[in-house]
Amino acid sequence: MGKMKALIFDCDGVIAETEKDGHRVSFNRAFKETGVNAEWGVEEYQELLKIAGGKERMKVYFDKHSSLFCGEGSNEQLIMALHKRKTEIFMDMCAKGEMPVRYGIKRLINEAHENGILLFICSTSNEKSVETLIKSSVGEKEYHYFSGIFAGDIVKKKKPAPDIYNMVKDKFRLNGEECFVVEDNRNGLLAAKGAGMYCVITMSFYSHDEDFKEADVVVSSLGDPGIAVPKSKFGSINMTETGFVTVGTLEKLMKKSSA
Repeated sequence: MGKMKALIFDCDGVIAETEKDGHRVSFNRAFKETGVNAEWGVEEYQELLKIAGGKERMKVYFDKHSSLFCGEGSNEQLIMALHKRKTEIFMDMCAKGEMPVRYGIKRLINEAHENGILLFICSTSNEKSVETLIKSSVGEKEYHYFSGIFAGDIVKKKKPAPDIYNMVKDKFRLNGEECFVVEDNRNGLLAAKGAGMYCVITMSFYSHDEDFKEADVVVSSLGDPGIAVPKSKFGSINMTETGFVTVGTLEKLMKKSSA
């Protein structure tokens, strides 16, 4: 192998550092507006991120803190309303430019497009949130380069289950070894590997201490001209020519793994 046919991006933590200062803040604002006596701190939210999906996260939290609902545990109707309002708040933050794109993302998207590589987003986030983030942080032009946005409740089992990545393979008749995934956390890594895909981890604010031993390579960011990528934690990657991750870099990893 060694020839990439698809490059797949997770959204939150990969496209932008959205979790700490985006989604967490949006949840807290929605709680306050709705009169829910809850506020997720920075460290507390790190634990909550182990649960994939915002609605699922709230359900687990409110079931554990049932006093917030007069001892009755979570209420599905309220959770749906909270999530809807949280999404609106987050989209407004994105539209205002409060979620800047991470190093290397826009460059790698354009490079893949120029090389005829299919582009996808696979995220547990709401599809409208994903669309707004990409358009505002990466660009309208780049948004239209994507062949598909797979997001939200499109699959029953969310990451770390591989279902969302398998859906891309099935719909576009791809093999796992033809796909490279860009993720930032262990749940996403396990989902990508479960689908038989290659995976590069770009560590985000909340994921630096996670176990990424299954990854093909782990870096602090994809890098950009003048913003070199520090030595990876796992895997071996040669970026001596550019100093950042390129399509060529990833295809060399694919060739090395399949040799």
